[in-house]
Amino acid sequence: MSRIYFIITCLSLVAVMSCKEQLEEVESTTVQKKYTLVQTQKVELSNEAIPLFSIGTVASDKDIKLAFKIGGVIKDMYADEGKYVKKGDLLAVLRTTEIDAQVFKAKRALTKAERDLERIQAMYKDSVATLENVEDLTTLVEVSRSDVDITEFNQKYAKIIAPESGRLIKRLAEPGELTSPGNPIFILSSNKGKTIVKATFSDKDISRIQYGNKAEIEFDAFPDDIITGTISQLSESADPMTGTFLVDIAINRGNKRMRNGYVGRVSVFPKQHQSYYKIPIDAIVEGESDYLKIFTPHESDTIAHLLSVRPFKITSDYVAVFREGLPDLDRVITKGAPYLKDLDKIKIKAN
Repeated sequence: MSRIYFIITCLSLVAVMSCKEQLEEVESTTVQKKYTLVQTQKVELSNEAIPLFSIGTVASDKDIKLAFKIGGVIKDMYADEGKYVKKGDLLAVLRTTEIDAQVFKAKRALTKAERDLERIQAMYKDSVATLENVEDLTTLVEVSRSDVDITEFNQKYAKIIAPESGRLIKRLAEPGELTSPGNPIFILSSNKGKTIVKATFSDKDISRIQYGNKAEIEFDAFPDDIITGTISQLSESADPMTGTFLVDIAINRGNKRMRNGYVGRVSVFPKQHQSYYKIPIDAIVEGESDYLKIFTPHESDTIAHLLSVRPFKITSDYVAVFREGLPDLDRVITKGAPYLKDLDKIKIKAN
């Protein structure tokens, strides 16, 4: 009986020792897992200009809208869209039956007023007419002469003559149509104008663009060439429909014929006055309002520190953040970052 008791006692001691060893093993494993295994990536400090992208269309900075001074029926048009015209070329005329009659009427009224004035002046010398009669008819002659000038001026502008040499980029009417005064009939791209590209940018981007900034444009019409240019004009107000700002880019077209309406991919390179960090896109763990959150290794690379940064440009590879106001960044945590909390213990795994 004592022997059985001794065996049971021994087995109990073995079981206790075994449990102790398992407990110590669990505790040891728990201690080992108090850190998170992570990988880091280097942060690049840069001063390079980050391009701003948009879509632009070719235009001229001197497009002239040609119209008739008076309304009427278009009689003939002598130029087609796309045609090159020279200064002084006749482009279109109105039917002038009505305006010719107005000119004739004004001239006849002037002739009668001048004849009446001569008769009254002769009578005034004979003391038959008064000075008031002479002055009234003198005024009538002056008014009639002004009426002739007006009608002859309108008659002159019952036709459209090219004011500059250039290419007609739009023809907006046809013979037989009734047009109103000032309604555009042609749009002329003058030779004196420069070829430009018009592009639009958001308010965030327009604040970084300045006159003289360099630009590059790629056109499908010239797939092997990159057209360079500079910013020549900045809109001071946004388009009320789109909320974007218009930017004119003067381009160096060389010997290429740039047709108005060509569409190109625009890259503008604003001057970069502040240095900035290029934070790898894999380091971003979450966003909040205008800020993004990243983790950086601290205290001999054993502690993860949560940091909020405000980007001014996000690309497919990195987030650009101005250096001002931030601590010196050498590396950021990429792999393992989504599982971290601020001040978590970490262990950096070799890349």
